[in-house]
Amino acid sequence: MQHTTWTEADKKIARRVVNAALQRELAEVMAEFKSRAADAKEPDDMWSVLEFLAKAQQQIDTKYDFRYSQLSILLGRLLRENRIEAGDLTGLSDAKLRCVRAVASL
Repeated sequence: MQHTTWTEADKKIARRVVNAALQRELAEVMAEFKSRAADAKEPDDMWSVLEFLAKAQQQIDTKYDFRYSQLSILLGRLLRENRIEAGDLTGLSDAKLRCVRAVASL
C-alpha cells in the first residue's frame, strides 16, 4: 500500500478530494470556534477556546498528511469518517480503490 505509484491523474483526483474535505473540516472548526468564542463570558473562557483551537489544529495537521506514501491511508480515513464519498474517488485505479476501501473498513 505504501509503495503505490501515483500517476499525475491520480494526484489531481486525490488533491481535489483531500482539499475539499479539508475545507469542509476547517469550516466545521471555524463554526465551533465562533460558537465557543461567542459563549465566552469570563476571561478564563478564552483559554478553553485556545485549547480547542490548538487541539483541532494538531488533529488536522496530523490527519491531512498528503505524502504519497500516506495517501491511501488518508483517503481511507476520510472515507471511514464520511468526510468523502466513494464516488469522489472515481478515476483512481482499482488497486488504489481497494487499498482505500481496506483502510476505510478498519
